[in-house]
Amino acid sequence: MKIRTYSGTNELRKQPENLVQQDINLFKHEFKKEIQDSYVIEIKNAYLSGKNLINLKNLRFYIEHTYMNRPPLKNIIKFIIKFFRLRSRSIETIENGVWVINNKSENYFHWMTESLTRVLSFKKLNLELPILISEDFKNLEFVTKTLDLLRINYKIYENDKVFKVKNLLLTSHTAPAGNYNSNILFELHKNLNNGKKSNLRKRLWVSRKYSYRRYLINEDEIKPILDEYNIQVIYPEKMDYLEQVDLFRNAEFLGGVHGAALTNMLYMESNSKVLELRAINDAHNNCHYSLAVGLGNKFYYLICENDTDSNFIVDPRQFKNTLIEIFKN
Repeated sequence: MKIRTYSGTNELRKQPENLVQQDINLFKHEFKKEIQDSYVIEIKNAYLSGKNLINLKNLRFYIEHTYMNRPPLKNIIKFIIKFFRLRSRSIETIENGVWVINNKSENYFHWMTESLTRVLSFKKLNLELPILISEDFKNLEFVTKTLDLLRINYKIYENDKVFKVKNLLLTSHTAPAGNYNSNILFELHKNLNNGKKSNLRKRLWVSRKYSYRRYLINEDEIKPILDEYNIQVIYPEKMDYLEQVDLFRNAEFLGGVHGAALTNMLYMESNSKVLELRAINDAHNNCHYSLAVGLGNKFYYLICENDTDSNFIVDPRQFKNTLIEIFKN
């Protein structure tokens, strides 16, 4: 049985606030996107192993629900071999469960924008069933904390076992990767914040100083500029997750290099300002632009030089001019 939970939309996206004509090709293919319906499928007696599903009755693998993009054939063959090896040992039974994850869900951006939107799709059914997540997730604080914020029950299962799920609710992806149904985004924002409103109007810069890639090489050079505009530099990986949430809920500005931490605009109120440092000629990574305008925020960008390891170098003069434009009102 297939149940529609959200109607599809034609997303008409506002252009970046500081878009110049020479950069329009980086964004114009994102100005309009058709998003399909979201739905939930009820499946009987599905088998689960790791982050993969199989229906032995018709040999269906539900790849479109367990992978964001179609995997190489070798990945499927590898799973089949492992599945039948584990199945020969023992099979455990799970009575009921809900599927919301894909092969990238352990990444913060993918969890927040893909898995949690699928959680909301399930919530539309008003059923009390556990979300099934593999043991890979149990040490990811943001997974359990966000499920708690959404008041969702979950069940952690072991990777190296085969489970027969008697009644499985399989959620569809709510949009292609890097795209969103804005109706779901606003609902996710509301549910994550539980009615809490910002009153501190903080300005935050998320640093990737401790990341192994895509960090800002000359961040120290722009620190005086950040100080001038009362922008606080934060290191999310050094903070408790709920401490981060509290900061972002009270922010009116969020800036940083393209990376998962910008996803925290989900905690900010609409009409906030977001600045993304982007690589030269990058017309592909528009997920944060689409997210910002989908949430009703004002999106700004700045093109940066990159070294051979994809780390960023920002021009301080251009950076300051961009901040002048952002905070001119």
